[in-house]
Amino acid sequence: MDASVDDLLSFKEFPLMNEASGSQSAQITINSPQRSHPNLDEQDGEDGTPKASSTAKGGSIFSFEYYQRFFDVDTMIVVDRIATSMIPKRAPVSYLKLNIATNPDLYGPVWIVLTLIFTIAISGNMASYLQNTGNHHWRYNFHLVSYSATAIITYTLLVPCALWAFLKWSTHSTEMEIDEEEEEPQAVGTPSLLSLVCIYGYSLAIYIPVSVLWTIQVSLFQWLLVITGAFLSGFALLTILMPAVKKSKYSLFIVLVVELAHFALAAGFMLYFFHAPDVETPVETPPHKAITSVVVNTTMQSKNA
Repeated sequence: MDASVDDLLSFKEFPLMNEASGSQSAQITINSPQRSHPNLDEQDGEDGTPKASSTAKGGSIFSFEYYQRFFDVDTMIVVDRIATSMIPKRAPVSYLKLNIATNPDLYGPVWIVLTLIFTIAISGNMASYLQNTGNHHWRYNFHLVSYSATAIITYTLLVPCALWAFLKWSTHSTEMEIDEEEEEPQAVGTPSLLSLVCIYGYSLAIYIPVSVLWTIQVSLFQWLLVITGAFLSGFALLTILMPAVKKSKYSLFIVLVVELAHFALAAGFMLYFFHAPDVETPVETPPHKAITSVVVNTTMQSKNA
C-alpha cells in the first residue's frame, strides 16, 4: 500500500538508542577537505620560518613598511626608556645590547624633540615677559621656535653621528669578548647609528620639566637646574653607552666629550632663552635734588660771568 502525501510530509520522532541496547544508530559524517597552511609553501626548510615574515621587515626605503618598524613600540617601552634616561644606574649593563639594539625606536625621540622645542620656545617667552615686566612694548618672539628647533635637532642628529663615526674608527671590530655565563666568544661591535639617535633622543626628556622651571628668574636656581639636569641625564646616558665606549682606545676622551656636550647644551638653553642679562640700571635722581642741582649750577655760572 502506497503512503499518502500527508504521511510523507509529516515529522516523526524517533527514539534515541544507546549502545547498551545493542542497536545501531545511523551516523552522518560530513567530510570536509583539509585546509593546508597558508604559508606551508613559503616555509624555509628546517626552522619552519615563513619567508613572508622574514621579508616583511626589509621593504624598500620608499615604502611605508620600511619606516613603520622604527615606531613599533608600546607605551610601557617608551615610559621605561624615558625613566631610564633620567635615573642613573637604572639601566643594566646589557641594556644597550638587549633593549636598544634589538628594537631601536624613533617614536619616543620624535615626540620628545617636538615637545622640547615648543616647551623651550613658550617658556623662553614667558621668561622674557617676566624680565620685562612693566614694558608695554614687549612682544612675543616667534623666532624662538626656529632657534630652539635648530639647536635641538642639530644636537640630536649631529652628536650621535659624530660619536658613531668615532667609535667605528677607534674600536677594533675583530676584538672578541667571552660571555661569563655562556662561555662563548661574541663579536664586539659599535652600536648602530639608529640606536645612538634613539638614546640621545630619550636623553633630552629631562629638559622638558627643567625648561618650565627655568622661567623662575633666580640665577642661582637656574644654574642648579642646569647642573642637576645635565648630571642626571648625562650620567644615565653614559651608563647605557659604557659597554660600547669602554671598547674604544679613547674611552676617557669620549666620556669627557659626551659629558661636556651635554652640559653645554643645558647651559646654552638656560643662558640664551631664560637667563636675564646683567644690565646696570642707571641710578634715578629724585626730582627735588635734580632741581636744586640745576639752580646751583645756574647761580655759579652767573657769578662767574
